[in-house]
Amino acid sequence: MRRVVRLAATLAIATAAQLTVTIPATAQSTEAAFRTTTLNLSAQGETHVKPDIVTMSLGVTSEAATAQAASDEVSRRMNAIVQAFRGAGVAQRDIQTQWVQLTPKYSDRSDSPRQIVAHQATTTVTVTVREMGRAGSMLDLSVAAGANVVQGVRFGLADPAGPQRQAREQALRALQTDAVRVAGVMGQRVVRLVSVNTQAYSEIVLTANRIEEVVVTGARVEPGEITVRAGANGVFELAPL
Repeated sequence: MRRVVRLAATLAIATAAQLTVTIPATAQSTEAAFRTTTLNLSAQGETHVKPDIVTMSLGVTSEAATAQAASDEVSRRMNAIVQAFRGAGVAQRDIQTQWVQLTPKYSDRSDSPRQIVAHQATTTVTVTVREMGRAGSMLDLSVAAGANVVQGVRFGLADPAGPQRQAREQALRALQTDAVRVAGVMGQRVVRLVSVNTQAYSEIVLTANRIEEVVVTGARVEPGEITVRAGANGVFELAPL
């Protein structure tokens, strides 16, 4: 598992000497705030992990003379696809309808009014496969059962909490380390951490050997890596060395 840390820093310093007006006694707290040197920092941590789930988007499209005939054909084939997945051990909760569409097709003759010549029905579902090694065979299974639309695959983590925590901890350690370093360069020392906030997210990283397209038979699905990133922003109070 690789770890990469990116850092960015900005330094904000304000003192009472920069003011050109007299500060009344009632504003002593404001004056004290202006005498405080603060350091605003941001840092990022990340970790790379293999995905352990894949969600496939697939379905059926059919064209017929009537809307009912097109819709019936799609329903028949989609039922067969769902039953095939259920028979292969995919849980009902992991199969979800994504798209249902029924549209007329018109004649393209310019010398007469447009008329409906056919109807096209399309239904797609998302199927989550929780065993990465079965992703390719599940695509093959869907095609054998009647699927003629494969819109893509999306990789993910069943439980991203662990990698997110690792990335967040990296970001926080980097934030603390860089605060000391930047303060030293400016002839300052860190007094305390005033505030901090973090956020974490994950994204797919395309690797050189990842196959983007999915072939109809003998489907091969390369999961590549998921990068889990976390950012941390902090404000530090400084004082002269």
